[in-house]
Amino acid sequence: MNNLTIIKHKKTGIVQYPLSDHKIKIKLISVAALFSLVVFATGALMGSVFFSHSESNEAQVAELQALVDLRQQELIQHKKSVQNDIDSMTLQIGKLMAQSTRLNALGNRLTVVAEINPNEFNLSDEPGIGGADLELTGESNTAQSLYENLFNLEDNFSKQQENLDILSQLLSEQTVDQNATPHLLPLNKGWVSSYYGKRIDPFTGQQASHAGMDYSGGYKSDIIAAADGVVVWAGQRGSYGRMIEIDHGNGFMTRYAHAESINVELGQKVTAGDPIATMGKSGRATSEHLHFEILKNGHKVNPLPFINS
Repeated sequence: MNNLTIIKHKKTGIVQYPLSDHKIKIKLISVAALFSLVVFATGALMGSVFFSHSESNEAQVAELQALVDLRQQELIQHKKSVQNDIDSMTLQIGKLMAQSTRLNALGNRLTVVAEINPNEFNLSDEPGIGGADLELTGESNTAQSLYENLFNLEDNFSKQQENLDILSQLLSEQTVDQNATPHLLPLNKGWVSSYYGKRIDPFTGQQASHAGMDYSGGYKSDIIAAADGVVVWAGQRGSYGRMIEIDHGNGFMTRYAHAESINVELGQKVTAGDPIATMGKSGRATSEHLHFEILKNGHKVNPLPFINS
């Protein structure tokens, strides 16, 4: 290597620098070291820039992925919330439909009990609603407003149910009271032979007070209960002959005297119109007839207003 020579062209001519020269070697080594250092620094800078940019991209990708995952979880939770709302409203609507069915059934029952004309009050027909041009409020329907309407409707149904139950009970009690109040003729066929009040006694010919009404008819024709009640007497009773006494409650009692035969027993429950005996002339009687009395709180009253009702 000592024999190598560096040739350099100048304006003055060609100059030769032998490598055996110590100064030349030092200069060459310095230049080579400087070049190597520049190359190394450039490579390090480029690598740093490349890896830094790569790490930045990876961080952005990770951040975007995390955001996507978060939005997916929010969407899943929102779907669950919407489904829960739908299930809750469906359940609420089901309850309202059941209450509506109960109200319709109760309403139909009340129309029968109250003897309301079904053509005038038909629960199966949709009620008419409407009005003049309405001014829209501009408010939007929301899930919250729908819930409020459903709960308000359920509350109204509950109140109506309570009111109708009370009304049904009152009507039923009224019906029971009516059925337990003497209101039927005490026989199917016959006619009035003597009214309530003063009359000539057929046995003595003197003025006497007649505390009931007499009905004449065919021998052994049916005698019927004038109202619902319980038999408290069924048998022979002095001048009444064979007699039946029925307690109707509310202070009302009825008596059916001079029967030929008795068809009920003591303690038996009877319904208005049930046959309880046959017409005869037992006891103090001139011929076959029914002596009919109504007692209110233990006092004999005129049967005619009750029978006419």
